[in-house]
Amino acid sequence: MRSMDPMKPPTNPPMTAMDRQRTLDYFERLGRDKVRLYSAIDCDRYLGGWQVRELADQWLAEKAEEERPVPLWRRIVRRR
Repeated sequence: MRSMDPMKPPTNPPMTAMDRQRTLDYFERLGRDKVRLYSAIDCDRYLGGWQVRELADQWLAEKAEEERPVPLWRRIVRRR
């Protein structure tokens, strides 16, 4: 039986590449707002353990970067 020591977090096996891809696909289906909400409220309950929480943070950072507008000078320089 598992010990319920509150000072020791449960250990989770590392995520496989398939688990990671399934989780990213799930994030895409949920959308940015729901992933942000679930990770802010109770990530362990809604999304999974600490590995999923880190993946959610990375995914949210990537989505924020994608939505950031590109400055005009970069668009002009990129065209040349």
